[in-house]
Formats: sequence, structure tokens, C-alpha cells
Amino acid sequence: MTDTDSRPDYLSAAAALSAAAAVGLGAYGAHGLGKDPSLIDIWQTGVAYQMWHALGALACGWIATRRSGRSAMLGRISGWLLIGGSVAFAISLYAFVLNGIVPIEGLAPAGGMIMISGWLLIGVVALRRA
Repeated sequence: MTDTDSRPDYLSAAAALSAAAAVGLGAYGAHGLGKDPSLIDIWQTGVAYQMWHALGALACGWIATRRSGRSAMLGRISGWLLIGGSVAFAISLYAFVLNGIVPIEGLAPAGGMIMISGWLLIGVVALRRA
């Protein structure tokens, strides 16, 4: 065990909170939204992206604990990119469904690009020597 093992794991905590929020938001979408199927589909897309990327961020945190130095740091950065990108993407969809407006123009595609960056970076980490 290294001295970094005793520090709080903020990435895993953020991933768990994002996953918990996705469960609650998914339930709200299933039971609290109106009957417009297209809006429910948009909402559920946000929920799905948020949940899958929260799980991906948990995996990034786990991978980072199995690596050291630069690879561990890149693993954690990958996880934060997945969390940040998915939350930006999902918030844009949630706001659109609730208000009928896009809160920040380009937020959803920017979130998508951030998520892609996170997946690519964790791929780089996987290819690096342990």
C-alpha cells in the first residue's frame, strides 16, 4: 500500500453519486413526466448516458488503483472526463425536456466529445505498461 491509498477516493464517490442521481432521474422520467413518448425517450437517453458513464468512471478509478505514477493519474483523469461529459450531456437533455429550451448551446455535443476523450484516454492507459 502506498501513502496515496489512504486518501479519499473522490472519483469513485462522484461516480456513485452520479449513478444514484441517474436512478432517481430515471424513476422520475418513468413516473413523473407527461405522456409525450419523444420527451420520455430524450430523458431516458440522458439517464442511460449518465449511468453508463458513472459505471465507466468507477472502472477508471479501479484501474487507477492498479497502476502507479502517470498511468494512475491518467486513469483518474479519464474517469473525471466521463463524469463531467456525461453530466453536461445529460443536464442539457433534462433541461430541454423540462423547459423546452437548450440551456447552453452546444453543451450536449461538447459533453459527448468529453466522454469520447475519457474513453480514448482510458484506452491509452490500458495500453501502457503497468
